[in-house]
Amino acid sequence: MALDFRPLLPTDAAASADLTRAAFLCHIAQDWQPEAQERFLSEMSTATLQADIEGACFTAGAFEGLQLIGFILLPRPNFVRLLFVDSDHMGRGLGRQLWEAARTHLEAHHPTTGTVELNASPFALGFYRRLGFAPLSAEYTLKGSRVTRMACWLPARLHGAEL
Repeated sequence: MALDFRPLLPTDAAASADLTRAAFLCHIAQDWQPEAQERFLSEMSTATLQADIEGACFTAGAFEGLQLIGFILLPRPNFVRLLFVDSDHMGRGLGRQLWEAARTHLEAHHPTTGTVELNASPFALGFYRRLGFAPLSAEYTLKGSRVTRMACWLPARLHGAEL
């Protein structure tokens, strides 16, 4: 079945919340303290994601038929808040395609944005490195969650300096 990439709509909030919670529990939660797990899961409600989608600088979802199988959400041009791919669809390049859609949008609509940052879980660190993000910090614990602050310098591609 062909994939459809399109901006997320507020009506996609429930599917986004479900996908986020499932991927988090499968791949990330075991590295976080219980109170951090509970806090993250409570923040991933349909209502919260609906508001996040409505106010986002950029969103994109990958759909297989009507099923959301991956998405990216940037609340502002310089920060990736969420990038999740359904566990059954990992390794197919969806995460890279979602990031490239965001990057293309930023380069076209926010050309003064030089650097995009995110907090990477230990599970996602290698993935983000392959996308061109580099660590800005060593791994640290933030409110019970293990993260590494990372950044991607967007002009690197133009200057032939991508990692």
